[in-house]
Amino acid sequence: MTGRARNGERRSGAAVAAPFALPPRRAVALPDGSIADVRFAPGANPVLLLHGWALTADVNFGHLMPSVADGYGLVAMDMRGHGRGLPLGSRERFDIAQCADDAAAVLAALGIERVVVCGYSLGGPVGLEFARRHRDRVRGLVFEATAMAFDSRVDVFGRVLFRGLRPFAQHGRGIGRSWPLSYFRKARAKSPEVARLWPWLRAELGRCHPRVIVDVILAEYAFDFRPHAATLAGLPTAVVVTARDGAVPPRDQRELARLLDATVLEIDAAHDVFLTDPTAYVVATRAAIDHVLGEPSGRA
Repeated sequence: MTGRARNGERRSGAAVAAPFALPPRRAVALPDGSIADVRFAPGANPVLLLHGWALTADVNFGHLMPSVADGYGLVAMDMRGHGRGLPLGSRERFDIAQCADDAAAVLAALGIERVVVCGYSLGGPVGLEFARRHRDRVRGLVFEATAMAFDSRVDVFGRVLFRGLRPFAQHGRGIGRSWPLSYFRKARAKSPEVARLWPWLRAELGRCHPRVIVDVILAEYAFDFRPHAATLAGLPTAVVVTARDGAVPPRDQRELARLLDATVLEIDAAHDVFLTDPTAYVVATRAAIDHVLGEPSGRA
């Protein structure tokens, strides 16, 4: 696509093909007349994949999707303002609860009654809200590299910084977008897999408008699910803790697990494990999904 894209990103040149064999896309008509672009694979135990900040579902779950599609079935969509997700108007702010309702509307349109919710980083708050607002659609919960609240010392400083930068991100192309690119550029220097994926990865990261990138961070800083944790009591839950995570402190990930009485699966990895060590990530995620489904871990 060239010219102005629907999420506000101007791009040029040919699209870069995904380096994975991913489930097909499906255009899903929603009750409000909008069309959601969804990756969908039917299955007996479908998993709803909710991606992280400034990413697309393909980036966050590209290595995972084939395995989940074959073993369970899946639904994956980009969140509003991200990638191929539903658009955000120039005056709209990114809203976590709205994304949860978007996912519920997609499931209803597909005729899917219940799912295992798998939320990574930003996908954690969206998944928590989804479970609170649409509990009858939840079979189990898997949270990865995420927290119930984002209020570390770094986050307190970041809240002030991002509020100040928002007016510039609204109009500037570089402000905002440079952060995720810089993060993965560092990973590229250390990881052969990220280096292999770089042309595609850079194109995918460029799909998110700088204003949305900033607004998502501000929405996360304003999010605190701890007062609502008891509303999810009784739901089978597993938490995959990334023990070397510099973005979401492991202690906050463990707090989420404690408040949800969740089973913890820990991997010795950083926040970008889904790209830098995809084998470890896929194994841990499959084990977490099997746990909430009551299946023996390590199944084929």
